[in-house]
Amino acid sequence: MTAAPDIGPEAGLLARLTASRAGRLGIFLLRWGIPAALLLIIGRRLTELGWREIWTARPANPGFYLLLVLQFFLQPFGDYFVYRNLWGGTRTPPMSVILRKRLMNTFMLDYSGEAYFYLWAQSRLKLAPGMLVHAIKDSNLLSGGAGLAMVYVMLLMLLLTGSLALPAVVGAHAWLYALVGTVPLLLCLVLVLGHRRFTALSRRQIAATFGIHFTRCVLVLAVEFGLWELSGALPSAVACLQFVALRLVVTRLPLVPNKDLIFVGAGIAAAGLANVSVTPVAMVLVILAAADLILAATVASLAWLIDHRRERA
Repeated sequence: MTAAPDIGPEAGLLARLTASRAGRLGIFLLRWGIPAALLLIIGRRLTELGWREIWTARPANPGFYLLLVLQFFLQPFGDYFVYRNLWGGTRTPPMSVILRKRLMNTFMLDYSGEAYFYLWAQSRLKLAPGMLVHAIKDSNLLSGGAGLAMVYVMLLMLLLTGSLALPAVVGAHAWLYALVGTVPLLLCLVLVLGHRRFTALSRRQIAATFGIHFTRCVLVLAVEFGLWELSGALPSAVACLQFVALRLVVTRLPLVPNKDLIFVGAGIAAAGLANVSVTPVAMVLVILAAADLILAATVASLAWLIDHRRERA
């Protein structure tokens, strides 16, 4: 079994950045400057569309709002089952901790929640050497591989339906795009083939973790497709599939804060390019982004209050 390394190169880089004034300023601008700029750009575009018209175009089907709540809980429950399988039932992290991890990933930088989760598990759980850091690191790696595999499935579906045409520049350099796009899957393959040289997980644990993450991706995309169908904002099932694929690609962007805001901007631009009515699409995009933030803050806060009261009782 391999020895337990540090939390990873990202943590060391973050420590070096926070040690200098310029580094702290850069992190501050990345965390708050980019979201502020995105909000200004998106707010201006929404103002041009008309806030009253956007509000009038909100989805009327109650099933839409039920799916919003269901979608939020899919990722936390996926993580719950992953760590239950890796660490055993008696050392499964409580859902309140997993929700707090999701809250930090939502409001702060990607993987800030993983750093919190690592520190929590290090102080609370008794795990075999190497199992803690490898479980967190490899779960995120396998999640990236599962998400990329889902991107390929979506692209194939769009190509088969004739609703996606690859630009000529992509065709001319297809091998380069394929090579770059397969990096997460190649890392997953290295994890399986190298096994004990790179991880403390067994091959069965690797396969189960990948399977849980891939199943979660399928469920998330199915729910998102249902959201667009029930919203009535798009004219066809193919258009719904295109917007689901767009959000999937945006969520695969590494180390990018506030991906929901990026998706709102990209979705409004895509609606304009596709000659789809922008106002109802903008309303759905705003609801999707706001619901994730509100649910993350509310559910994580309630879970923390419940845990706090249990500790005091």
